Amino acid sequence: MQSRNRLISFAPSGRGAAALLVAAMLGACTTATAPNLPSAGTNLNQTQPSGPSRWELVRWQQPDGSQREIPHGDNGQPIIFEFNEGIDAAQGTVSGTSGCNRFTGSYGKTDTGIRFDRIAGTRMACPPPRMDLESALLKAMQTPFATVGTQPSAGSTGRQIIWKTADGNLLQFVEREGVGKRGARVEAAGVEKTVYLDSQRVECSGVGKMTCYRWRESPDAPWQLWYGPIEGLDFEPGVSYRLRVREYQVANPPADASAIRWQLLNVESRTRAK
Repeated sequence: MQSRNRLISFAPSGRGAAALLVAAMLGACTTATAPNLPSAGTNLNQTQPSGPSRWELVRWQQPDGSQREIPHGDNGQPIIFEFNEGIDAAQGTVSGTSGCNRFTGSYGKTDTGIRFDRIAGTRMACPPPRMDLESALLKAMQTPFATVGTQPSAGSTGRQIIWKTADGNLLQFVEREGVGKRGARVEAAGVEKTVYLDSQRVECSGVGKMTCYRWRESPDAPWQLWYGPIEGLDFEPGVSYRLRVREYQVANPPADASAIRWQLLNVESRTRAK
């Protein structure tokens, strides 16, 4: 790559053109050193400087040039990353679907791309192709991604980005308006609520064995189980919480996932169990 701010054009359609794009980037990046790679915010913020954004994994090229199949869920749901402060922000929380389960964690920009931290997710079982891809994706997210190509939106095509993993895989993401099935609309505006969390998670049963939060709506209300993640919460066992969350209704949820999701707004109190 000859310039730090160079844009690499994405082909809007056509497998042949897409293959040429990724092949060209592979060739260009074999001679580039990490400091010369563009950061995730260098070019994308020309079109959207801030605000939530959602991205779908549409292409996975392995180091040998072969394409890895990206299976969709039972209801057609893709792999989606949702950045609460936008992909251009210096840091924030990230959540979404990783192939089989929902995940949540944090993210931050690096000099060469993006990193993911404290990634946690549900533990439901899925068919082997989805589980295998999810395991590979979550493993790749343990080390930073380098940005090797970006493209602002053009017409009906959303912004696009290609990240290179530490193992040399190229992951191409396209910005989407919604989650679930391709083309779905963004969930309706959520409602704020206060929830109380118990100091320990407990075993519960979904598709397989997993652990759930115990929560209630007031200090004297009965406990209920929460099967999904609480996006943005870094839960510490042995500490009970009073949280302010935003509750969303999820359009077209996976068959093994909740139709409701919670996003953390504020930790109002933390009490260590005696």
